[in-house]
Amino acid sequence: MRKLNIVRNGLFVMMAVAALASCEQKQATTETPAAQSSSSSAKANDLKIAYVLIDTLTNQYEYYKVVSDNFQKKQANAEATIAEKGKNFASQVQEFQRKVQANSITQQQYETEQARLQKLQQDIEGLQSRLSNSLQEEYQKELQALTDTIQNFTKKYAEEKGYDFILCKSSGIDNVLYGAPQYDVTNEVVAALNKRYAQEKKKTNDSDAAKK
Repeated sequence: MRKLNIVRNGLFVMMAVAALASCEQKQATTETPAAQSSSSSAKANDLKIAYVLIDTLTNQYEYYKVVSDNFQKKQANAEATIAEKGKNFASQVQEFQRKVQANSITQQQYETEQARLQKLQQDIEGLQSRLSNSLQEEYQKELQALTDTIQNFTKKYAEEKGYDFILCKSSGIDNVLYGAPQYDVTNEVVAALNKRYAQEKKKTNDSDAAKK
């Protein structure tokens, strides 16, 4: 049987990179094109820019780790289910082949068993497809929630700290060729994200406890 064709955990990083790569410009301007051109150098010097190490963020952000672990467990369970059914199917096929080679079944029994095994194979393939699609849909929802969380937080963080841009650095996709260490706000962002996640988790747990 084929393995479930599930998007792997690494794509979470890719989407998080895309989320953090969005720029947050602080102020709109109403200057004329000529005025904008003449003052561009001064404005460039006034820009406040920071960057985040996306690999570090995804390794230390608790919400990301929870989402990743849950998805991997569900994927492993789905793959185990298909593997078990595939193993059982292969055993039944071998037994059928043994009987055929031993000439121990009639033509009618042969046709009946062959049809049954074909139907069983189709059922397993159908289950495999349903599990794969279900995991894909759940993955997309979790991915969207994760990227929305990071993007929304980054916007608020930039506004609170007065940053015009927050860029991202990653080992896979690097939008910043160089960044001086003093502009690295990764630890501060991760700490703030984890603090907010812990608060939201506590609210959820308290709400669940109150319902019992």
